[in-house]
Formats: sequence, structure tokens, C-alpha cells
Amino acid sequence: MKKDLYSILGADEKASQEELKKAYRKLAKKYHPDANPGDKKAEERFKEVSEAYDILGSKDKREQYDQIRSGGGGFSWTGAGGQTGSPFGTGGLADILRSMFGGRGSFDTGGGFGQRRAPRQTFVVPVPFRTAALGGTVKANLELPSMCPVCMGAGGSGENTCSQCGGSGRVQQGQMVMPCPGCSGAGKVYTEVCSRCSGTGEVTSSETVNLNIPAGSDDGSVLRLTTPSRKTVMVKLRVTPDAFFRRDGRNIHCTVKISAPQAVLGTKLKIRTLDGKIALKIHPGTQPGTILRISGKGVPYRGAKGDQLVHVEVSLPSSLKEEEKVLWEKLSGKKT
Repeated sequence: MKKDLYSILGADEKASQEELKKAYRKLAKKYHPDANPGDKKAEERFKEVSEAYDILGSKDKREQYDQIRSGGGGFSWTGAGGQTGSPFGTGGLADILRSMFGGRGSFDTGGGFGQRRAPRQTFVVPVPFRTAALGGTVKANLELPSMCPVCMGAGGSGENTCSQCGGSGRVQQGQMVMPCPGCSGAGKVYTEVCSRCSGTGEVTSSETVNLNIPAGSDDGSVLRLTTPSRKTVMVKLRVTPDAFFRRDGRNIHCTVKISAPQAVLGTKLKIRTLDGKIALKIHPGTQPGTILRISGKGVPYRGAKGDQLVHVEVSLPSSLKEEEKVLWEKLSGKKT
């Protein structure tokens, strides 16, 4: 069954995204299972239309499709029900599409046997600066994969010998023998792909999880999370910048401003650390640009802790009252 995705939607290849959306909605409404109860042909047509729009409805996927379509001399496509094997032979266009679009039902040659799964996801989760440094727990809402409740993870029902590899599970590409892309090496294909999961055996659901953030985590750190269905997803940490702290490896940097009299005479300041506020002594005669080190108040890592480095800035008045000017002149030794 040779098909072109634009033909499936009854749309011109130069149609705009909005025109494609209108064409899809019209056909989806016409062939929706609720409007055609018990009509298997309408159900298959609905799946076919949905799968075509899954590609053409995405600007990026459509561009990739058009590039391959223009260089491939037309498209042969296996429908949602998996009625035919791949017409491209080994290493053909169908294999390229699988690599591009994740091997999902749209371009599966009838559905594999528990081998096709949605690509492993990576989630980006914001983490407060202090939690990343000291460790802790962060709650996150994630769309996590779980076993499809319709096919119980199988991806489909019934079985036929894969027409692409003849049941061997292997195909030859040049001098190399590769797992068959039509059946993912199983040698068999489903006679009916699960409509709920499109043959992946997985569905996603929103779940609130508690992520254990290890002490010393940095921006871009990646955690592996095992879901209740024993699937592994990757969680990338995006550390929220702090208004006061800056991090450099295990050390924490911060900046404090003091007045000229405080720099000359010395003072005590209440200063934030990752563990709470402490009193910091500013010695008399402290110069602008002085860096004070607070040992052990940095980031813990492998049993050791970094330090907190306090950069001291001296704030000078931009204007003076007359009496203040007199005092400064006396300090400078200038005669008034």
C-alpha cells in the first residue's frame, strides 16, 4: 500500500500548517471511532490520518519528511494496521524515517514484538541554589512512561512472520548483518498494533515525584530516575542562580559592601552562609578588594567542604554635606 502523507490528508504539499490542521480535523471528525461505531475500516483510516498529521503537523518533522521525500522518489508507507511489510528493502527510506521519528507506529512495518519503545526522555528540573549545594529533596511533576494498560506493554496483538526478514530477525546491509528494522530482530510482527500506545507498549502520565538531590550537584548534573514501571528516565538539574552566592567548584563566593569609616575603623557584619547567618569581623584598615575566607562554609563533596570567599567592597560617598567635607579635609591634613 503505497501512500504519501500529503495524500492521506488530501492536502497539497505546499499547504500551510493551518491548512494541514483544517484538513486533519475534517478527516478526523469524519472517521473518528465515536462517529463510526464498529466500523474497522473507519478506525484504520482514523489511525492513518492521525499518524500522517503527527508528522506533517510538526514543522520540524515536516521539513525532515519533505527533504527525504524530495530525494526518495516518492513514499511507500505502511498503514496503522500493519497490512504490508516495508517496500524499501533493507537500509531504505523506512529505516531512515524510523531513526528520525523514533520507530513509532507511523512507520513501523506492522509493529515489533516488545522491542519498540519510546526514546528515553530527559527532563529539566529547576533546583534551588542551596539545595543543589547541600543536597536535599525537590518535588517535580513529570510526564513519566508506564506500561500501556490496553496491551499490557506488548504493543499489539496477534502475530505474523515478518515479511521483511522472512522470520530470521536479521537483514543484510552491504557486508553487514543487522537486526531487522521491520520487527526489531524478533522475526515476527503484530497483526494489530495497539491504538493506545501506537505499538510502543508505553503510555505517559503526570506524576509528582520526590527527587533526591545529592550534595554538590551542579547546573547540568544528570540524575537517573527509575519509574514505578521500572523505566529509566534522565533528569537534568537546572540550578537557580542565587542573588548573593556564586559558586566556583566547591567554593562559594559573595560580595559585601562596607562604608569608608567601617573599612578604616573595623566592624562586624551579619553575613549569610549556606548554613545560616554568622558574624564576620572586618578588621581595621581593610582595603577595597580584600577577600576574606570562611573555612568550611562552601559546598560539601566527597567528605570535604569548600570555603566561602567574601569579597569586600568599600562604598565611598558620592556627595558630602559641608560638615562632612570639613571632617574629611581634617583627616587628609588639608588646611581649611
